[in-house]
Amino acid sequence: MPLFSRASFSFSRSSAHRPSFLVRSLRWGGGFIALGLAGVALVNTIIEARVPPLGPHLAGWFGRYPARYGDLAYVVAGNGPPLVLVHSLDPGQSMATWRASFDLLANHFTVYAFDWQGFGLSDPNPEGLNAREFGAQLRDFVRDIVAAPCTVIAHGNSAPLALEASAKSDFIQSLILVCPTGSAPDEPHPVERAEFLARREVNGRALAFPVLGTAWLNWWRSRAHFEREGREFALWDKSRVQTEARLWHTTAHQKGAHRAQKALLEGEFAVPWRELWVAGFLPSLLVWGRHARGFESASEWGALRPDAQLQVVDNALWLPQLDAPDEFARIVSEWVRDVTSGR
Repeated sequence: MPLFSRASFSFSRSSAHRPSFLVRSLRWGGGFIALGLAGVALVNTIIEARVPPLGPHLAGWFGRYPARYGDLAYVVAGNGPPLVLVHSLDPGQSMATWRASFDLLANHFTVYAFDWQGFGLSDPNPEGLNAREFGAQLRDFVRDIVAAPCTVIAHGNSAPLALEASAKSDFIQSLILVCPTGSAPDEPHPVERAEFLARREVNGRALAFPVLGTAWLNWWRSRAHFEREGREFALWDKSRVQTEARLWHTTAHQKGAHRAQKALLEGEFAVPWRELWVAGFLPSLLVWGRHARGFESASEWGALRPDAQLQVVDNALWLPQLDAPDEFARIVSEWVRDVTSGR
């Protein structure tokens, strides 16, 4: 009787050539990663296909400024001393954030509003997405398009970029910072500085993972997340939440917009705002919504620059220019008139 039957020999031969458990696991893992990437790509394709194109949302003359890394979209209207409106760098933001107060300000001023590179209607070039280049964008726009002494009104985390630009500009003569925030490497307390550096490192590593990073970014700019932010942190008037969340979602999913959003998470727009703010000498006004997240930091901004004025809008959160446009326009108009009359 043979030692091995035909069937048993066949089994033994196939076992000898079976891949190891490690190899099989790597193959399965690679397959799952490939499926995950394909799924994320499909989701992104579907979202972008469903997202409608943007319009300027502001009434005025529409133009494009050829900046270093692509065209910046802008709108100008009105007549009088020039104001330059600068939106925040948060996902979904654009010059449209000023639409409730734009016409009111244009009754008294020449008002310019533009989209940062990679935001709104501006070109989404992947190069130059950092604080130094964005500061230069604002400075060059004011020099080449406004070409006159002006007041810059910067919202949220664009405030440090306005400080950066104004330090090297002969045309920026005064600043209005609306709910300013600054994530900076010059945090005065060791714990806060360590948290900033750790957060930047973690964000950078997470975004480097092809599936996890893209999924996280998609959640961050999802409609549900925008609605939550609008309801809890951004808008006093809850009836506006659905409308604003829809606009933010549309804006955040324009072609190439994810690049600037990743740069923000990776800390590319962080600047030493305390150093710039303390060294500044321009007339400055701080405007806060009383119920805004981060309102407690108004005391620090004021302590660092006792000469800066503070105005608080009572029924407002992070977007006083949307929550209370009439009051916001009045505050800006009165302050700018006082400053320009004293120049």
